[in-house]
Amino acid sequence: MNPTQGHRTATIRPTERILIVDDDRDVLIFMKLAMESEGIDVTCAERGEDALTLLTERSYGVLLTDQNMPGMDGFELAQHARRLQPELIIFMGTGHLYPGIEERATAAGIREVFGKPFNFQRLFEQILEALSHNKGHQSTRRTE
Repeated sequence: MNPTQGHRTATIRPTERILIVDDDRDVLIFMKLAMESEGIDVTCAERGEDALTLLTERSYGVLLTDQNMPGMDGFELAQHARRLQPELIIFMGTGHLYPGIEERATAAGIREVFGKPFNFQRLFEQILEALSHNKGHQSTRRTE
């Protein structure tokens, strides 16, 4: 079953792309297939360093990154990504929500932190809202 079936709330312009970064290949495959089934252009990377290369090659509307990855973590990736593409909207998923994570995320330029396992529908709606309104950076919210 398509996790987004019947819940499309916005029209995505073909020029808007999502970059998903996670060291878990299964997460990447699931997210890519789910987003592409809704007509969203998705690029995936398994490492923060690879994501930075992709960010220098083309523009993206949204970056969805894991927090805990080998090498560059999600916070560091967000900081570098923000310098490369200041209008980029950044979301982060984590299995380790802790007090103060919102402040750290805000400092890194992250719009919202999602706890894992995350509610895919909620995440999808937030991504659609971000792409359709492109409001830029706002204060960080925490979604468990």
